[in-house]
Amino acid sequence: MTSLGATLYAFPRRALIFVIELYRTWVSPMRMPTCRFEPTCSTYAVEALAKRGFVYGSLLSIWRLLKCGPWHKPGYDPVPERRPRRRDRDTQTSHTNGATGDGGQAMSDRGQ
Repeated sequence: MTSLGATLYAFPRRALIFVIELYRTWVSPMRMPTCRFEPTCSTYAVEALAKRGFVYGSLLSIWRLLKCGPWHKPGYDPVPERRPRRRDRDTQTSHTNGATGDGGQAMSDRGQ
C-alpha cells in the first residue's frame, strides 16, 4: 500500500514536469529564445519541482515567471537550496551550547 501512496503523492509533480517537457519539446523550439535568466524558466521549473516537491516547487516556478519582465534584473537565478530544518538547527545549537563546560551557567547568568 505504501508504494501506491508514494505513486499518488508523486503524480501531480510528475504530471506537471511532463507538461513542461511537452512545452520544451514542441512549443519552445518554434519561438525566439527570449529567456532573461540562466537556467531558462522551464529548466528552473523542472528543477524546482524535482528538488522541492509539487507545492513549493510550483510556487517557486510561478515566482520566477513573475520576475520575467523589464522591472527585474536578468542573470543567474538558481533554485534555492533547502535550509536545515528547525529540528536540525536546534540539535546543532544544543551541541555547541553544551560545549561551554560550565554546566549551563553562562546561559542562565546572561538573563539576570
